[in-house]
Amino acid sequence: MTQIQLDSELIEQVIAQDRKAQFQLFELTKRMIYSLAYRMLNDEDLAHDVLQETYVEVFQKIRSLKHPEALPSWMKTIAARKAIKVAKNQFEFEKIDQHPDPLENQFDSWFDGELLDQAIRELPPGARAVFMLVTVEGYPHSEAANLLGISESTSKSQLHYAKRLLKTRIQNLLRV
Repeated sequence: MTQIQLDSELIEQVIAQDRKAQFQLFELTKRMIYSLAYRMLNDEDLAHDVLQETYVEVFQKIRSLKHPEALPSWMKTIAARKAIKVAKNQFEFEKIDQHPDPLENQFDSWFDGELLDQAIRELPPGARAVFMLVTVEGYPHSEAANLLGISESTSKSQLHYAKRLLKTRIQNLLRV
């Protein structure tokens, strides 16, 4: 999970509704927020909408933030919730077959970030959402499950399913 450190003075200025400070915060954090939204939604336009809505809410509610040092995490939580709300009807959680994966221990190939990004975007929406929240953003299964409105065991099984699909898809991409 990428952690952005923000100057406490900047945070105080943002809380005081200073427009220049708000713009600076936006510039420092926009990639982090957009990346989270895009990876969850797999749609540039929707990700831009979530980005905009996230900053609107951040600037409206920042005075209620009890721990200013947690601002980046708070912003990511807002973005994740907005992305989930936008894509709620996309998130289908497939029944997972309990058979062992024959490729389980055969994944030793090299790949780059672009191949991984492509493989993540091809995951089913529900598995992709769980993968992004738990593996990429570092949310515990209990919190990811709560955000997605599923059980913790469904979150765990969807993560296992996503990882299994990623292994297979990356292997297939490397063979092309």
